[in-house]
Amino acid sequence: MATRTTGRAGTGPVEKARVPALDGLRGLCALAVLIFHVSYSAGVMHHFADPRDNVWGHLTAGMGVFLPPFFILSGLMLYLPFARRTMSGEAAKQPVLPFLWRRVLRIVPAFWLVTVVAILTLNFDKIDSAWYVLRPLLMVHFFVRTEWIVGLEPTWTVPAEMVFYLSLPAVAWVVHKIARGVADPARRMRRMLLPIGALVLVGAAWTAYCFLPSMTADVWYLNFFPFGYIGFFAGGMGLAVLTAYSEVTGRVPALYRAAAKRPLAFWAAAVVAYALNVPQPFGNPGMGDWGALTQQMVMHVLFFAFAMLLVIPVVAPGAQSRTIDAVVSNRPMVFLGRISYGIYLWHVFFVYVILQDGSIFGKTAVPDGMIRGQVGFWPMFAFSLAASVVAALVSHYALEQPLSRKLRRIFDKPAAAPAPAAPASVDTKDREALTKV
Repeated sequence: MATRTTGRAGTGPVEKARVPALDGLRGLCALAVLIFHVSYSAGVMHHFADPRDNVWGHLTAGMGVFLPPFFILSGLMLYLPFARRTMSGEAAKQPVLPFLWRRVLRIVPAFWLVTVVAILTLNFDKIDSAWYVLRPLLMVHFFVRTEWIVGLEPTWTVPAEMVFYLSLPAVAWVVHKIARGVADPARRMRRMLLPIGALVLVGAAWTAYCFLPSMTADVWYLNFFPFGYIGFFAGGMGLAVLTAYSEVTGRVPALYRAAAKRPLAFWAAAVVAYALNVPQPFGNPGMGDWGALTQQMVMHVLFFAFAMLLVIPVVAPGAQSRTIDAVVSNRPMVFLGRISYGIYLWHVFFVYVILQDGSIFGKTAVPDGMIRGQVGFWPMFAFSLAASVVAALVSHYALEQPLSRKLRRIFDKPAAAPAPAAPASVDTKDREALTKV
């Protein structure tokens, strides 16, 4: 992901650089999500439908909190150029078509590749019409009531991302209209945060609706609609507003000042949110009672809190922590982060491969919940991680990067010379750099 950063030596903006800490954060989350799914498929994770009485099983069951940070980062990075324009009072609009084409090329080719491979190798005997193949290729496979395609279960996030991409220019336009009437940057920032905060409430409201006792028959269909996750994207948009305010005014918002002062306190609070998510004491999600609804809403809040607390110290201007740097800026984690999208897309596919479940093995593929525990955690983890890394590398360097370069040659125009920078109170370290879309 390209970034706009200020060099350590104070030499000015450095376009199209990478920020290791942000890559490393993606790598950390991708690894945790992989552990979450492998733990379930290996029969280690505690699950209300198939309980396990072991510490590791409960700890891995709580790792679902590592998915929302991806949404937070998307909201932050993709809305930031829009937020800069609104905060600075610029009349120029962010070009919509180049933005959308870049986003399509960022996620669609890799997704189509894993979709075709999963259908041809695991689900070939299930193909009964062209619609079976077109559903996932058109990204509507989670919007229709039908059996999930084995190996593609985690890809419900891809349509969610696409809906966010398609709607972001319109949302940014609305926010701009609401905020442009005031000259004071602080008041403008607060106006920008109002509609974004409303989106956070929309996500919570949709989640509550899906898990009402009366919705038992539809919960696992409606729960994967993007509306329940828009609040996480909005959380990232809120951080984009704070970042744009800091860039334009040179004044660091209070939340960022707190993160700069005690970055580890934010991560400690994130650990608390994760720990609170582990026991899930109020009920079993989707069981159609008020306990289940209560538990789901608690999880929703904890997921949001964890994601924000995890991301803020990594992006806040002036936040410095050797511990955080050691976790997210080390070379292996940064490496995983740069191919994290591919790892996310492929890891469950390889879980089915090691389970020998699918048409390529001469059998009709069944969901992993029906055969969990047939392969141990560590063999499954090692195989899924190694194979996913290889597949992600091939996809990244042979498919995604060449297409991305071609698109940028078509749409990118030479940037205008940057205006002289205003004095800033933030320090110039790499991790305060955020994406230039």
